[in-house]
Amino acid sequence: MDGAVLSSLEDPAICSPRGVHVSETGQLLVCEDGAHSVVQVDGERGVVTLISVEDRLNFPENVYHSARTDRLIVVQANDSIMITNSK
Repeated sequence: MDGAVLSSLEDPAICSPRGVHVSETGQLLVCEDGAHSVVQVDGERGVVTLISVEDRLNFPENVYHSARTDRLIVVQANDSIMITNSK
């Protein structure tokens, strides 16, 4: 590792990013604290919301995608964990 920046992203669609996860399949997942959502950042489709406040998500802080079970595991600031099927 030489510390060189390989890529960066500034997108107004991403509000207060917190935890990030690169899945085993190469998906970049970002927790948006301000928007109460988890988004997937894709070079072709842009920013796609996977889970939101409408799904009762509240201040997501960290996310993990299990390729084996195809589930998202999200840690929330209210001391709870949400597990959901990937969409």
